[in-house]
Amino acid sequence: MAFVISSSGDWIFRFALPVLVLQLTGSAVSTALTYAVEFIPFVVIGLFSGVVADRADRRQLMIACDVASAAVVAGIGVLCLVHPPPGLVMAAAFLLGCVRPFSFPAFQGFISERVAGHRRAAVNAWVQGADGTLAMLGPVAGVAVVTLLGPTAASFVNAASFAASALLIAATAVVAAGQRLRASFAAACRSLVPDAVAALRMVVTQRALLWATVLLTLANFTFPAAAANLVYIVAGPDGNVPASLAVVAAAQGLGAVLGAAAAPLLLRRFSAGALMGAAMGVKVLALTLPALWPGVGALTACWFVVGTTTSTFIVPWRTYRQGAVDPEFLGRVVGLQRAIPFAAVPVSSLLGSWLVVEFGVAALFTAIAALQFLVWLGTRFSPLGRSEAAPAEVARAPVIPAPQPSRTGGN
Repeated sequence: MAFVISSSGDWIFRFALPVLVLQLTGSAVSTALTYAVEFIPFVVIGLFSGVVADRADRRQLMIACDVASAAVVAGIGVLCLVHPPPGLVMAAAFLLGCVRPFSFPAFQGFISERVAGHRRAAVNAWVQGADGTLAMLGPVAGVAVVTLLGPTAASFVNAASFAASALLIAATAVVAAGQRLRASFAAACRSLVPDAVAALRMVVTQRALLWATVLLTLANFTFPAAAANLVYIVAGPDGNVPASLAVVAAAQGLGAVLGAAAAPLLLRRFSAGALMGAAMGVKVLALTLPALWPGVGALTACWFVVGTTTSTFIVPWRTYRQGAVDPEFLGRVVGLQRAIPFAAVPVSSLLGSWLVVEFGVAALFTAIAALQFLVWLGTRFSPLGRSEAAPAEVARAPVIPAPQPSRTGGN
């Protein structure tokens, strides 16, 4: 519930900042930079945040992240009231981005602590399906809020969603972490270097994890380059947001929901690697559509298929990783595998805006479809393409001691 509520505010907010900057500047580059700047903290502090997620109490860490995010987003809402310079808006977006790298590894570790191995595919599908549902409905609400009420209202709505999320996480039961000793934030800082080295060694020695890191980095030069420039592609340099923007973005959410619903069923028939390879191959075809037929119709079809294939990749990938990585190391591995691939997003966002302005939409999608073809080849023929969803020896391992009947809540 906390994830759904905070994510719903995010989907409204994702339209607020790019639209605000586009209205202030009329620049495709500035709009794309607003999208990209939120990913820079993942690169700078991604691994450190994973160490903290492993060492600290994950439940308390998620609460702290939501409270901090609510304060930052409310501050952005105040900035919107005074017609701020674009640089100040980007600085606020960067500050918000500094909080998020701590939340996601903690959330993934939280799932691994409280969900048995054989149920993780279903839980991952529920999480991805909820995100897809919000991706489908959020753009409609986001365009309505931004168009009718402006970025200020969108900011305060998102701040309220983070506050509600913090309250819901605080209402969850406190579950003992067995033999794991929770450390303070200062202790996590002191263990940064050895813990970071341990995570890096694990990724390098497990070839499927290494290939996934490389391929995810390359993949972030593909669709994210188009997503960062979607507002400019559809709205144009004047920043007038048409209803078709909501249709295109909502199509991705609908595809994500369908893909998330299908992924656990497909995992019963196919290996995780085969499913991930197929998803990357179909995404190549989707990205070629706007290159051949530029227009809202092709963009809508592309975004729908990308949403479907993203879910059918993410569910088996996260399920495999949760089984292959010891829960003690999961946070820092997740942090590492977000920090490195996300380094590509700011670059791809700016390159995408340059291609759109200088050569047009068709050139952008031709380039990213060619790169996506390389991602498919790597996924299909690498150890990642031969991976299984849940190694038996890991799936049988207990994650945490079973809660006592007298406790409230549970797994």
